[in-house]
Amino acid sequence: MDIHNMSSSITESKNNLLKGVGNAETARTLLELLMNNSEGFNFKVTVNDNREFYGSLEYVDKYYLFLTKSEERYVGNPPYVRNCGDILIPLKITKSIEIEKSYFDNCYEKLKNM
Repeated sequence: MDIHNMSSSITESKNNLLKGVGNAETARTLLELLMNNSEGFNFKVTVNDNREFYGSLEYVDKYYLFLTKSEERYVGNPPYVRNCGDILIPLKITKSIEIEKSYFDNCYEKLKNM
């Protein structure tokens, strides 16, 4: 990617990037930064049956999301927590995907400085 084009497209707001609005190449580069720098529980994925998965985003496509070093938390009755290591989650059962704000902000700053 041309660095000049990258820096001019970074003027897009963080909110627009989170909504999927704007330059596709910028969004793709940000996603690569998010995946390549993730350690710990930077992502929370909630699925339809009251389970929450916390982990590092390793891969995502239009059907699946792959978390590494992950933990599953069931918030139903009885609640439980278990280490599940690496897990592939179908997006069709996903209710929400959240990212730790400070982690996103750090990756966004790296993107702006490219």
